[in-house]
Amino acid sequence: MTIFDSIKSASEGDYGELTPELKMMVSQLSWGISIEDALNNFAKRINTNEVKRLAVTINKALEIGGNTSSVFNAAAKEIDQIKRVELQRKTEMSLYSIVIFISFFVFLAVILIINGTIFAAIYDLQSEMAGQSIGGMRIAQIDPSAVKDMFFIFVFVQSIGGGILGGFMMEGRLSSGVKPAFVLILVSFIVFKVLF
Repeated sequence: MTIFDSIKSASEGDYGELTPELKMMVSQLSWGISIEDALNNFAKRINTNEVKRLAVTINKALEIGGNTSSVFNAAAKEIDQIKRVELQRKTEMSLYSIVIFISFFVFLAVILIINGTIFAAIYDLQSEMAGQSIGGMRIAQIDPSAVKDMFFIFVFVQSIGGGILGGFMMEGRLSSGVKPAFVLILVSFIVFKVLF
């Protein structure tokens, strides 16, 4: 079976989102585009590291010549191994991401406790001792809204950092941290509106 026949046979199967791409590759090959160019175009359209690696491997094997079926088998084993390693990495890193998200909620709880206990006591003392001095030093007024803003900035920065880092650790891409960061920012905003 030639490579064209192999790709044509594969395009007749159901591979989900890959099926139209395989059919496009068959069309390109039938138009006279070289297998190397068709594989490179396929890799560019799919745009994943595995497909790019597979295209390079197959192109090199075709360039060298020899038994292409063993090359396909080796490439399939390599991709399977890469998938297993990636799954293991995701599993291990998701545990670290969970720790990051838990630490965010612990940080948020600590901020709420500090504001509800220590600063609440300071505000009460402040209203009782307004304008007095101790040991020649005047007691400063602490603005509760400034403290709330300061705490919100702390939690906001923690939300962005924790969300981006947690998403990055789970998916391996910095852009995948945007959604968790947005969720943490939304949670902190709601908590500050309701509980502060």
